[in-house]
Amino acid sequence: MAPTRSLLTVVVALLVVLSGLPLASAAENQVIGRPDLSLSVPDNRVAPGEATTLRVAVVNDGVIVRGGPERFTERVTTARATTLDVGEVRGLDVETESVAVGQVPEGVVGPVEIDLTVPEFVPPGRYELPVTVSYTYTGTVTYDEATPNDNPRFNDRSVTRRLTIPIVVEDQARFRVVGVDTGVQVGANGTMAVSVRNVGTDPAREASVGLTSANSDLSFGGVATAESFVGTWRPGETRTVTFPVAIAADAERRDYTLTGAVTYTDTDGIVRTSNELRTSVRPLAEQSFSLADVSSSLRVNYEGTVEGTVTNEGPSPISDAVVVLRPASANFDASETEFAIPDLAAGESADFAFDVEVSSAADPGSRQLSFAVRYENEDGDTRTSDPLTARIQVDAERDPFTVEADDSTLAAGDSGRLTLTVTNTEDETLSDISAKLFVDDPISSSDDEAFIDALEPGESAEVTFQISTAGSTFAKDYPVSVDFEYDREDGTTQVSDSFRLPVTVEESSGGGFPLGLVVGVGAVVLIGAAVVVVRRR
Repeated sequence: MAPTRSLLTVVVALLVVLSGLPLASAAENQVIGRPDLSLSVPDNRVAPGEATTLRVAVVNDGVIVRGGPERFTERVTTARATTLDVGEVRGLDVETESVAVGQVPEGVVGPVEIDLTVPEFVPPGRYELPVTVSYTYTGTVTYDEATPNDNPRFNDRSVTRRLTIPIVVEDQARFRVVGVDTGVQVGANGTMAVSVRNVGTDPAREASVGLTSANSDLSFGGVATAESFVGTWRPGETRTVTFPVAIAADAERRDYTLTGAVTYTDTDGIVRTSNELRTSVRPLAEQSFSLADVSSSLRVNYEGTVEGTVTNEGPSPISDAVVVLRPASANFDASETEFAIPDLAAGESADFAFDVEVSSAADPGSRQLSFAVRYENEDGDTRTSDPLTARIQVDAERDPFTVEADDSTLAAGDSGRLTLTVTNTEDETLSDISAKLFVDDPISSSDDEAFIDALEPGESAEVTFQISTAGSTFAKDYPVSVDFEYDREDGTTQVSDSFRLPVTVEESSGGGFPLGLVVGVGAVVLIGAAVVVVRRR
C-alpha cells in the first residue's frame, strides 16, 4: 500500500503544477519565458555638498523556458510599459520621483537619469537608493504549429519588483568660501583677501585657489582670472589667500560675483578639481572730500588769501595729504599751490590757506577755483581726488591808503607846509612807508619826501612837505601828487598808485603895492618921460 500512496502523491503534485499552465492541444505548441530586469549605474560615486545626476542603465537578461519562433521568444522576454519609481534614502535629497522607460527588450536600455542632491554634511559611506520597477510582459504564447501566424494566444502578466541602486558618498576634500574682505574703492587698485575652508573629510596637497570675475569692472590686475597657491590643506582648516584687485572708475558700487575652484592632489595622488566656489565682493565707495567755509580777501592788483576747510568724507582714512590749488586763470598767481594737511580719519576736517596774487589785468567779480586732495590710501598708494570747486569773490582794486590834505593853502609868492593825513586801509600792518611828493610849476618843493615807520590797519599818521609859489601865481587850485613805497607783512615791497591833491593859492594879503600896480605905474612914468624928450627937440 505504501508504494501506491507515494505514486498517487506524485501524480497529484504533477496535476497541480500542470494546472497553472495553459493546455495546448496535440496540434498546438507554446513559447514560455520572461524578462529579467536589473539596474546598473557605472558611476555611483558622489561628494557631499553637490547636486548630481545618476545615469542608470536598465538591463534585461531575458529567460526562455520553452523556445519557439523568434518573434514569440522576443515577445516573452520583453518588458513593456516599464516605469521606475524612485524611493527615498535617509541623508540624500532625491529630486526624481518617477521615470518612464517604456519597452525594454533583451539587452540594455538607457541610461535614464535620476537627479539627487548630496547635502554638505552627509557622512561618507554607502547608501542604498530603493527603486520600484513595474512592467508587463507575455509569459506564454500559444500557437498552432501548422499555422503559427494564425491567431496566437498571449498570456500577459504584470510585475512589480523592488531593486536598489548603491550610492557611495566618498571621503573628499571639499571647500567653501567663508569670508571676503577688501578695502579697494571704486576707481582704485588694491588687494582682496578670500578665506576658504576645507569642509571635507580628506586633506588636499599642492592646492591652489583660482577665482574668476564675471564682470570687467572688477579685474585681477587687469585680467579676469587669478590663482593663488596654498599647499597642504587639512580638513577643517581655513586658509586666507590674497589677490590683486582693480575696480574701474565708472564701476557701480554693488556686489560682484566671483566663481572658482580649488585644484589639488588627493590622498591617492590623483589631481582633482573641487566643487565650485561661489562668492561676491562689494568695493568700497570712492574716496570723497568736501569743502566748506571757503573765503578770500582777493582783489584786483593785490595779493590776498584764499582759505577754507576740507573734510574727508571717507570711507577710509588718508595720510600724507595735501590740498592742491588749481588757479582759475593766468591772472591768478599762487606762490605755493600745495598746502599740507594732517592725516584725516573718515569724517575729520582740516583748514587750508593759499596766498594768491590777482594781476591788475583781472576783472572784479565772482570766480570759481578748483581744488583737489592728493593723499596716500591705506595700502600706501598715492591717489588724487576728483576736483573740488568753490566760488570766491574778487573785489575791485583798492588803494592801500586814503590821503587827505589837512593844510594845503598858501598865498601867492609865499611858502609853507603841505600837511597830509595818511590812513592804512588794509587788513594788515604796513611798514617802512616812504612818501614822495610830485609838483609842477608854479608849485615848487624843497622837501618832497616823508617817512612813516608803520601803520596798523585803520591807523593814521601825518606827513608834511615844504612847498612854495611864485609871487605872480594866480589864485586858484593847483594839483600835486604823492605816492608811497611800503612793505607788507610778508616782506614784499610795493608802490602805490599816485594820489592827486589840490593846493589852493590865494592872493597875497601882505603890505606894499601889488606887483601889478607897480609895473603899471612904472610904465606910465616911462611913457611920460619919453613925451617930454620929444617935445624938447
